[in-house]
Amino acid sequence: MKLITFYFSIFVLLFSACSDSNSSSDAFELKGKLGNAHGDTLFLEQMGTDGLIQVDTAILDENGEFTMNPVITEIGFYRLKTSDRNFATFIFDNNQKVSITGDVADLGNTYNVEGSEDSKLFWEINMTSAESYRKRDSLQKIFQAFVNMTQMDSLRIDSMSNELEKPYTKLVNEHNEYLKNFIEKHTSSFASLAAIQQLQPDEYMDTYFKLDDGLFAKYPNSKYIKAFHEGVSSSRKLAVGTLAPEILMNTPDDKPLALSSLKGKVVLIDFWASWCGPCRAENPNVVKAYNKYKSKGFDIYSVSLDKDMEKWKLAIKTDGLIWKNHVCDFKFWQSPVVALYNFNAIPTSVLIDGEGKILAKNLRGEALEAKLAEVLK
Repeated sequence: MKLITFYFSIFVLLFSACSDSNSSSDAFELKGKLGNAHGDTLFLEQMGTDGLIQVDTAILDENGEFTMNPVITEIGFYRLKTSDRNFATFIFDNNQKVSITGDVADLGNTYNVEGSEDSKLFWEINMTSAESYRKRDSLQKIFQAFVNMTQMDSLRIDSMSNELEKPYTKLVNEHNEYLKNFIEKHTSSFASLAAIQQLQPDEYMDTYFKLDDGLFAKYPNSKYIKAFHEGVSSSRKLAVGTLAPEILMNTPDDKPLALSSLKGKVVLIDFWASWCGPCRAENPNVVKAYNKYKSKGFDIYSVSLDKDMEKWKLAIKTDGLIWKNHVCDFKFWQSPVVALYNFNAIPTSVLIDGEGKILAKNLRGEALEAKLAEVLK
């Protein structure tokens, strides 16, 4: 069973340093004793958005022991490896005296760490998550095996899929609840950064807020936490119940059209583009919802990230996007609306009420229709 490989979307201060055998007694120290050692070389790397930067190395002696004294100036994420396929991830802070044991041939699954409480919590998250994902994978394999082994018609396949979906969904919900409880119990722990990235922001925004408050209060100068704080702060501005930011762009007729001009209606702000395959695939669902609820006060404000006027117009016509509210500034991903609404993929959508307050985000297909049925009774 492999540990979950975790890469961070937050900015990291990167540096390199060599071992210093004359380091002071209050400097960081990493010691260990690993089984099955044969003069292996260990590499310690700091994790960041720009990749992995090596900060120290050590060679295991005949007893499998090693010592490292890298310069660590602030708490952060590190991994100890023999190769890119064999590593363990830790959270180290300056002045810590950390010791590890384990099997050098399988670091990620066998290590034990002392002297770093955050690292122990990080290990708990990984082990619990890995077990949840293993069970989900088993259910998927059972379903696939039945499909492959038997000649099932589509009705029976759908029936079996529905039956297996129940325990699968239960596993997902149980793990999400575990992560939520873990984070809210450890709101000032760096380990919770690993847990929070497994939770969908739209569903667990309150948990994101609690973690941000706890970490920023404890580590206001940490570059890791500053970046996380910036992201959460942007999300706070787009939380359910807040006013959607104004958008003003031109229509295909080159006339300005403001989002606020649709005040009084329930509006789906739909971010899409003619070149976006998933967007085009979702368009029939959007059209269906529009036709079903337009008479009840529902409208759509489509914001395109297109670069070409003619391709944009053709896609509107081809996909039958018959509402009038289509806008674009032809700036592609450089459009200010991307940062304003804090998204990095399309299709993305925001549903707002008649006052412009956000009701929900990223609703698709049946979920969109269900929400519209609820608010447009």
